[in-house]
Amino acid sequence: MTIDRQPTAHLDPGRLSRGPNADSSILSSRGPGWHDDPISSLDQDRLGRASFAKHAARLIAETHTVDSSVVYGLEGPWGSGKSSVITMITAFLVPAKSSTDGAGDGVKEDGWRVVPFTPWATSGSEALLAEFFAALTAAVPEAGAAQGLRDKITGYAEIARPIAALIPGVGNGLVEASRTVEARLRKPWNIAFAEVADALRQLGTPILIVVDDIDRLQPVELLDLLRVVRLLGRFPGVDFLLAYDEQTLVETLQDPARGTVSTARARAFMEKIVQYPLSMPPLLTGKIVKMLDAGLTEIITPERVERGFDKPRFGRIVLTTMPSQLATPRAIERFLAQVREQFRIHDLNEMNDLDLILATFLRVQFPDLFAQLQRWRTELTRGATDWISYPSRNESGPNWDELLQKVEDVQDRQDARAALEALFPAVAERNPARAAAGRFAHPDYFDRYLAQSIPEGDIPDAVIARALAEAAAGNSEVLRTLILAEDDEQVTLALSKIRVRYPDIGQQWMRDQAPEGPASVELLAAGMALVNELPDRPGSWTSALEQTTYWMANLLRRLLDADPNTGVDAALEVCTRTRRRAHVVSAASGSLDGVDNDTREALLAALTHEADRLIPLLVADLRLGDDGDTDIGGSFLYSVVHDAGRLPELQAELQAGLAAEEFTVADVAARFVSFAYIVGGPVGAAPSSAAFAGELFTKVTGVAADSTDHNEHETWADTSWARRRRFAAKYVKSTGMTAEHTTDSSVKEADAGPDGDPS
Repeated sequence: MTIDRQPTAHLDPGRLSRGPNADSSILSSRGPGWHDDPISSLDQDRLGRASFAKHAARLIAETHTVDSSVVYGLEGPWGSGKSSVITMITAFLVPAKSSTDGAGDGVKEDGWRVVPFTPWATSGSEALLAEFFAALTAAVPEAGAAQGLRDKITGYAEIARPIAALIPGVGNGLVEASRTVEARLRKPWNIAFAEVADALRQLGTPILIVVDDIDRLQPVELLDLLRVVRLLGRFPGVDFLLAYDEQTLVETLQDPARGTVSTARARAFMEKIVQYPLSMPPLLTGKIVKMLDAGLTEIITPERVERGFDKPRFGRIVLTTMPSQLATPRAIERFLAQVREQFRIHDLNEMNDLDLILATFLRVQFPDLFAQLQRWRTELTRGATDWISYPSRNESGPNWDELLQKVEDVQDRQDARAALEALFPAVAERNPARAAAGRFAHPDYFDRYLAQSIPEGDIPDAVIARALAEAAAGNSEVLRTLILAEDDEQVTLALSKIRVRYPDIGQQWMRDQAPEGPASVELLAAGMALVNELPDRPGSWTSALEQTTYWMANLLRRLLDADPNTGVDAALEVCTRTRRRAHVVSAASGSLDGVDNDTREALLAALTHEADRLIPLLVADLRLGDDGDTDIGGSFLYSVVHDAGRLPELQAELQAGLAAEEFTVADVAARFVSFAYIVGGPVGAAPSSAAFAGELFTKVTGVAADSTDHNEHETWADTSWARRRRFAAKYVKSTGMTAEHTTDSSVKEADAGPDGDPS
């Protein structure tokens, strides 16, 4: 994976292919996991810090004197690699034994003794002092005259420990405390100190005591350590290297238990302790991006990168937001370890690779914000599809600042928002389109990223793919089980996952993003059988019948787009319910913008064929009068005939029937009344209003009439032909068929689905 220094990023499959092979989901050569261990030798330096370590070692060697003690401070944020730099400084200080010992042109100061002192591994002042003097003793050779020095250090320790316990604050009361202790000891404190100092001078061995991670200490423990460094352990020839995060150290020194201490005063205090502060070189953006690139290259296969990795979306985050947050080696490796584990535990065919990476980044860097996402599910996953447009709950849109309030720092808040925008189109855009299948922002997949698995009640994409593949081959058993299930939520979810695989042929942007489902005449026949059997729920936003109808319409368009000569009529006729079959054909031929001419002609031919089947059915229904089939009678079917250009043929049949008095104009008018239902109303509820398609009625019959919106909201329990004739009479202008009418827009309504007449 190679990331350009451009506004977008690309991933190099050639480089990826050089990684070790694992399986189709993950690549890794890093063993069982990340261990956060510092390097142990110079040849393990991956960050180019050896030069900095060499200069630090040279400073320590050149500044060293047998007559004084110097304190160096290695400053850097947590995880910046201070422990690894200490390893390299030590390597440069220790004389090289040969030209191949890895030290290269290291500092050749003979006799350096470097000993670690770990105060945070002890508990209490007594233990800390004991650990320090044990470290100092360990720096002294065991044989010869040095044995006397060891004894002197032990004797001095007996004096220093009670003195340290009596000093009320660093640098305060040393003389008074020592006098108090000296009254109980064999030797004054200053004489014991001088004896150790003289012995160290005579030894002539430069000693460096390394104290790593002093910012881990509690306030009292930190003060104990600084007592040692400032007053009790500064022997000539003994230098100190303290490693810490300055910000954390200053905050520790501002412990409220010690009274109010300003930041400036805390820093000034540390300046008295540390003579030479050495700041860790920060990771530059280019290096951070390179490390992320290398780490992700080991995780993601080149096939997955080329198949579906959104490189521009990733580039906007990896070149700006990630370097801002992942500024230390530890932060980068910790993040990559989490990504690696996520790629191990997930079936990656069920997730979006980039969203999985970004979700991991958000969870690792902003855990409090990530914990709030569930509460914002509706807002984060909102978006319009080609079949549903969600009304805006608030014209100004969601208040994302409310979600981001969990992030306190200004820069962190900006980075968190950038990550949210990369994951959720609704955060970046006021009127977003529905996110592609598999995305965190898609409502059908949102919970997967929170649960870090496929949660109970979800349907794996593999199940959907299997159902479609088998139905396309002629076996619709699994598909029927999904779509005809009793659990409405499961049916809605299954259809949602199916429909994203069948975007409209005119919407190329959706075809590029969504996984594509199979297309065959066998699948069309299986779907039309479902259209025939599904229950009608006209007041539902997510009617399974309506969703399946539009799925079949898109499938029909795709089949005829692939081959305009495909024989689809037999598959369409599997649905024996006239109105429902006509809805499929009408929806398929309804919008032909951007459609190939041959495809256009094939769709119009299918519509014409359907209209030719409808004309005798419509006339026969009129002849039945009040016994007519409400599934046949209705303005929608007349509109299909009109749209197919077969109106003259229908008009001729109607004129003949009217002339023979087989039916009346009022009977015809009744067929142009349609109904609407309250959205979300109970199943089987009566229509909430009715409308009259007067314009279409006039085109069909030549009788002048007015069209009306849905009105008469009070009740439509009676949908008989007689009631419809009375309603239509208000709007037909001939034969006295006119009436006053009113409209009421206070009731939220939805037009009928495939079993009702859309207005």
